[in-house]
Amino acid sequence: MRKSKKENEVLQSTNKVLTSENEYLKKIVEINKAILETEKDNSSFKITKVTGNRAEKTIAITFLVEAKDENKKMTIEDISIADIEGKEYEIDFYKSSRPYPELDLNTPIKLTFSFKNIENQPLFIKLFRFKITSQPIRNLFEDTKSNLEFKDLKVNWN
Repeated sequence: MRKSKKENEVLQSTNKVLTSENEYLKKIVEINKAILETEKDNSSFKITKVTGNRAEKTIAITFLVEAKDENKKMTIEDISIADIEGKEYEIDFYKSSRPYPELDLNTPIKLTFSFKNIENQPLFIKLFRFKITSQPIRNLFEDTKSNLEFKDLKVNWN
C-alpha cells in the first residue's frame, strides 16, 4: 500500500513538471510566431512583434533572422518605415539592435529596430524596408546584396 502511494506522488510530481514544461513551450512558440515572413539569399526573416509606445512616440519592430545554408556575417542598412500617409521615420540606433548580426546555421538571432518621433499613432506601418549584405564566414570576399520589404504591419500600441 505504501509503495503505491509513493508511486502516485512521484507520478503527480512528474505530471506537474511536464505540464509546466508544456506551458513554457507553448509560450515560446507564441512568442516566435511570425506575423510576416520571407526568405532571401538563403536566410529567413520573420517579424514577430510590432509595438508602439505612446509616451515615447516610438515604434519597435522585432524579428528573427536565420541562416539556412551556412554561417555568415550580415550587414543591415538603409532601415526605414513609412506609415499609411507616406511619412517616413528614421531609425533610433541607440535603442535598436546592432545591425551587423553574425549568423550560425539554423540558429535564429533576434533583432529589434526602433523608430522615433512617430506622429499620430498609426495603426499600420505601410512599409518596413532595409538592405542586407550577406557574407559567408568561409569567404568574406563573397557577398550577396538584397532589398527586403514588409508591407501592412499592424502596430500594437501601449
